[in-house]
Amino acid sequence: MQLKGMEVLRKGQKILECYNVPASRLEAEILMAHILKCQRHDLYLMRDWKLDGTQTHEFFDLIYRRCEGCPIQYITNRQEFMGLEFYVDHRVLIPRADTEILVEHVIKWGSQKDGPVQILDVGTGSGAIAVSLAFFLPNARITAVDISAEALDVARLNACRHAVQDRITFLEGDLFAPLYNHPAVQPFDVVVSNPPYIPTQEIEGLEPQVKDYEPRIALDGGYDGLKFYGRLAREGLDWLKSGGLLAVEVGYGQSRAVKAILESTGCYQDITIEKDLAGIERVVSATRC
Repeated sequence: MQLKGMEVLRKGQKILECYNVPASRLEAEILMAHILKCQRHDLYLMRDWKLDGTQTHEFFDLIYRRCEGCPIQYITNRQEFMGLEFYVDHRVLIPRADTEILVEHVIKWGSQKDGPVQILDVGTGSGAIAVSLAFFLPNARITAVDISAEALDVARLNACRHAVQDRITFLEGDLFAPLYNHPAVQPFDVVVSNPPYIPTQEIEGLEPQVKDYEPRIALDGGYDGLKFYGRLAREGLDWLKSGGLLAVEVGYGQSRAVKAILESTGCYQDITIEKDLAGIERVVSATRC
């Protein structure tokens, strides 16, 4: 039996509304387009389109997964970042638009350099930062590190998806640790990172779709959220060239503390803070002395 597609879409929207899912119409359209393997606007260009029983069942399965709190990005395995489409699932943090500020900052810096630019992405996750930098900086070669082997599998998939796999080396390990096992690895022009920065005690207060679904290891920044910044600032000195750029994303209200961490080493200069589109201080960067 076939059902009218727009009627099924409206029912899906109503169910999402009952569960207080924001932007219920938009999310219903995204899920329907995912089922039909089309673009959202195609739903309104097709005339009198219908769904068979299997498609209808699949659509409502996805609707109820979303009602349970599963992020829509994990349901569709898609997230746009820097205008590129990335595969995401429960193994990786979902890339946020805020992180584009960090990537754009590094692209601007790297595009002013002649010759190859060697970049280290610490805590690569889905590979959103590393892949985007490789895509938009043709002269860049990236080393991307993550402690999670599962996350690296996703990052490699995304590198292949955007045909930059030949310019990214993926290493498994804790921050800079795997670099010491590769004698050929030399100091970098750029060290970039979006580390976990949510204070441990605040994680339980996050939205369910974040705390219950996204990897805790990618969220938890220790008791004050600053756990990884000290390590990035100090351990990064072994791996950042003199005159090289250190750029990190920070959480709300953390920029001054991270700036102070960099200053305390006595090894960084030209420390700057950049705001995101909402006016929140989001990126802290500095030059290695």
